[in-house]
Amino acid sequence: MEIQDLLERVENREDFIKFISYLIKDLKQNANEWANTNIEDYLHGIASWVEDMDGLFTDPEEVLAESVDWRFVATILYTGSRYE
Repeated sequence: MEIQDLLERVENREDFIKFISYLIKDLKQNANEWANTNIEDYLHGIASWVEDMDGLFTDPEEVLAESVDWRFVATILYTGSRYE
């Protein structure tokens, strides 16, 4: 299964966990396809994409910026740096 296909199927917490696991597997198997293979570059890539995301959607129904719980996303990123 392609990673993009799995991304489009994320609808709940279990799907999200599977997707993260698949990201790890994809990095190990396809690092040459990744633009950001270390944590600093990866986080910069996330920040850059979020900054530009409004211009990346062509379908108004795809605009997610207003419905995202940004504090929750930040909590996920923060706790990933501390939780074992």
